[in-house]
Amino acid sequence: MQKITLIVLLVLSFFSIFLIFTANKKKRIELNRANAWPEVLDLIIASLQSGASITESLAHLGRIGPSVIRSDFLLFSENILAGDKFESALGKLKETFADPISDQLFEALYFAAKFGSKNTIKILRELSEYVSSDLALRAEINTRFGWVRNSANLAAFAPWILLLILRTQENARVAYEQSFGQLIMVVGVIATLLAYLWMNKMARLPKSKRLFTLAMVDN
Repeated sequence: MQKITLIVLLVLSFFSIFLIFTANKKKRIELNRANAWPEVLDLIIASLQSGASITESLAHLGRIGPSVIRSDFLLFSENILAGDKFESALGKLKETFADPISDQLFEALYFAAKFGSKNTIKILRELSEYVSSDLALRAEINTRFGWVRNSANLAAFAPWILLLILRTQENARVAYEQSFGQLIMVVGVIATLLAYLWMNKMARLPKSKRLFTLAMVDN
């Protein structure tokens, strides 16, 4: 029974670590991509001011853009070279990011390219200011709500530290070697994982809703 319990505990522990690692990695990637948008907007504005077209400005990001989004814009450039229309390539880029910020950017560029606009650079500057302000506010809120994540970490590790201390006592060690004691440890691992995930979910800011979700169609 002890070997089976040990295997179950190890499996649950490794599974928990894998889930936490995957969630943190995904969150880190999303944060890096979100933080790249102010630089992306500044590069597009600078490119448009230098006389480049919208298509050229987006294609340039595949070479000089932030590393976290460079491959996506490189694919946009390759699609254009392969014969895709601007609207089609931009639509693919929009669905790749599936992000409220990118939606606003690509919709503004789509209408500027299709109908023309003297205020494109002004609109992009206002969007850049809004994005920078929103990211700064979210970063401040995340910092202030860091205590929730710290509480999750403490709540996850404290019971197991206490268990290690208790196992130094002979009576406690014998109790946990019994079937019921081992069941408690298995249930404890599951409860710890669920509590950790729930507290991290509570500490996560809600994502902004996408407003521009319709496909871009070239009539």
